[in-house]
Amino acid sequence: MKAIIATGFGKLHFHETARALAAAGVEVNFLTGWVPKDNQTALVELLGKFLGEKHLATRMAARKIGIPGVSVTPVAWVEMAGTLIKLVQRSRVIPLDLAYGMEFRVAAWGSRKYLKDADVLLVRSGAGQSGAIKEARANGLAIVTDHSIAHPAFMHRALLEEFARIGMSAGYDSRADLWKLVLRDCADADLLMVNSDFVKKTFVEQGYPADKVRVAYLGVREEFFDLKREYRINGPVRILFTGNFDVRKGVRILLEAVRYCRRSGLDLRLELIGNLGNGASCLQPGDDLFFTHTPFAPLQQVAAAFARADLFVFPTFAEGSSRSGMEAAAAGLPIITTENCGLPLEHGKSVIYVPVNDSDSLAEAISRLSLQEDVREQLGRNAMRTVTENYTWMHYGHQLAEYLEEAVELAGANRRSLVGLTRGAQ
Repeated sequence: MKAIIATGFGKLHFHETARALAAAGVEVNFLTGWVPKDNQTALVELLGKFLGEKHLATRMAARKIGIPGVSVTPVAWVEMAGTLIKLVQRSRVIPLDLAYGMEFRVAAWGSRKYLKDADVLLVRSGAGQSGAIKEARANGLAIVTDHSIAHPAFMHRALLEEFARIGMSAGYDSRADLWKLVLRDCADADLLMVNSDFVKKTFVEQGYPADKVRVAYLGVREEFFDLKREYRINGPVRILFTGNFDVRKGVRILLEAVRYCRRSGLDLRLELIGNLGNGASCLQPGDDLFFTHTPFAPLQQVAAAFARADLFVFPTFAEGSSRSGMEAAAAGLPIITTENCGLPLEHGKSVIYVPVNDSDSLAEAISRLSLQEDVREQLGRNAMRTVTENYTWMHYGHQLAEYLEEAVELAGANRRSLVGLTRGAQ
């Protein structure tokens, strides 16, 4: 089987997807943006400074997929056009949402000429309009749309009040341009693939047919496996948070819970490894007594942080399936989060779930777990086994390959049915 992967604008998880599919025996054509040559690192760093994107060269290097079974088709002009749109938007000439939509429309339009000579198109939601899905289907390809976050209507409802607290729009409005594209791609697919049962639930609640949705949890890199070996706490309780420090991820709730526990006499320290995003607005004077921030860290440093932390706390409002949470689980860290995190873990056995937007419940869970070494170890070891035995990239690649095969068969059956109806009408 031959598959084309169309990533739209940005990276997400699709480089790992291409590798996993190839390892499962699928021939992959990977459509992406500009892929710099080895001697262009200095140029990429210069562009990164101009665009305000640190470590751009490191991120761009991930686009080089040099393994058998994967061919890379760079469409550089699409990325240049998208970057130009982004620069124009910074001057506030066009609204942010419209700019996002324009970027994805350009990416979709630019992909059309390559959507042929394959069995199936795996397209990132939002990157299939402007004739892309229509062209692929006309060329005989089945369509699988990959969507990796909760339904926008769910997120808008869940985040409206939280964003209003800091004077920001919640976004994620299904009527907004980008999300219209996303939902059209989901509707146009032969199958919709999502990355957690939680995401599937949010789509079904909005009326999407459950029989068209397939769930495949993304894999976790083996470098994160079984890192946590010591569960005894000596000194302050070390809480780890990785990824963007974002309001959507419940950082206000986390900070309030940490402050409450510290006022109650529990010495907590919170370490962030990731971008200090809009969650910076939730920080208060004096938080530097317990809060430390590393904006970027190589994999080895992140792995060391997982090994030394005592708890991973992530009280998110809405995710797809948190990659940070999956990595923490694979490492063996005891996790406190919400069901909206989208993890394949069981409450009380491999994770502790707390209610969304409830700092009191979160503080109580942190305090209780900080005093229970045996429970921390049980949660961490069970989470580690669950992820490492069931959610590797090898598992994901084989499961995705099965879904692509299913989509090809389904699309073929639909074409045969349509031909039969046409002949009958004649």
